[in-house]
Amino acid sequence: MECMRSFSIAVNLIENLSGAAVLKQWTTGPAQHFWQVNTGTSSTFTFEGFRNLDVYGIDVLGSIQTQVNTVVNGVIVNDWQIDVRVGGQNPLVGGIATGTNYYAIDANSPENSIYPLGKFNNSVKFATPIIGTKFLEIQKTRASGIGYETLAAVNLWTRLNFIVYYRFEGE
Repeated sequence: MECMRSFSIAVNLIENLSGAAVLKQWTTGPAQHFWQVNTGTSSTFTFEGFRNLDVYGIDVLGSIQTQVNTVVNGVIVNDWQIDVRVGGQNPLVGGIATGTNYYAIDANSPENSIYPLGKFNNSVKFATPIIGTKFLEIQKTRASGIGYETLAAVNLWTRLNFIVYYRFEGE
């Protein structure tokens, strides 16, 4: 069996976000300004030139913050997450949800291949890999914090590096 391998994908994005579809801001008292964003954008990295990959884990390193040299729309980012979708076959054991199923457990949901990674949960590892992975998709960004400088807009600078741990399929 061959050793585990890894590669990285960098993300470097500057956004000025506004509008009710992605940004919520509110104030408590005269000086407490809070905000959160939830973007619906995505980018897909499709593997080419070799066999499919078996993915054993993904780490994210970096930060989401406001650009230092921005003139307006600055914020303090307290927390952030970004969804990573792994385009392969997830391991699955047989079973059914029983009882009231309050949380709507669904072992076959497409959401099972999306992993939110962020400031406080920057890694996901799989003892049994996601096999036959053909692509990685960087999806929604969620961020929140305090101290918005401009009403109805925030500036976010996303600088992240995704490290993917893999073996070639069948090794």
